Amino acid sequence: MVFFGNNITRVATQTTQGWRGLIKSYIITTAAIGSSVGSGDLICQYIESHKKKPNGKPITPSSSPVLSWWDRERSRIMVTAAVLVSTPWSFTLARVVERLFPGKQGIQIAKKILTNTLLAPINISIVFTTIVLLQGHSLSVARTKIKNDMPKTFAVGSCYWPFVSFINFRFIPLEYRPIVGSIAGAAWNIYVSSAANNPKLNRDGTIQTSEGAGPGATLLAETSGTAVPALQEAWKTTDKNKKER
Repeated sequence: MVFFGNNITRVATQTTQGWRGLIKSYIITTAAIGSSVGSGDLICQYIESHKKKPNGKPITPSSSPVLSWWDRERSRIMVTAAVLVSTPWSFTLARVVERLFPGKQGIQIAKKILTNTLLAPINISIVFTTIVLLQGHSLSVARTKIKNDMPKTFAVGSCYWPFVSFINFRFIPLEYRPIVGSIAGAAWNIYVSSAANNPKLNRDGTIQTSEGAGPGATLLAETSGTAVPALQEAWKTTDKNKKER
């Protein structure tokens, strides 16, 4: 009887410790991904707001308070989508692929990367849908958004994330992989922020005109929606602002 009681106590203790470790990892992952998405969106908004109009004037006047160009509602939506979608997706997927393809052998890593890549369109679609719905639009607008922007975003991500995934799966312990991914995602989230908010929409799903678009066109809209020109424009804008100071 005593032996049976000791076994129950040991199993209960191990289960409790396991759940505590899982909850702690999830909280850390949430903080890391939320910070990554929030900082990426903030940088994206800064770049967009400091673009110049054809007449040479900045899109957003800089005379008002600090961070006058910051659309807090947009950042709130992006971070909310990260917490509701990106965190559970990354946290769960990291553990599932490790259970399906354990080890650090080349073939196992290739299987993990391929699984992540094949499932990426689902993740992108859910993220876009969440953002569109949080912006107050309908599911039909979300479907249009996915149809227009998901393939392009997936194609760009497929040129970036496999390299990050290789480093993650080869060198990083399981519990730290979402965190490392979120650090690598800081640059990626600049692109995603612009892709998710391009074009700017009215409540009825119609595209805003330049007068009603707030801080101005998104970074992707001004660079034909491709990644390399977008990064080039980001670098040019940052460099120009430094020189003007």
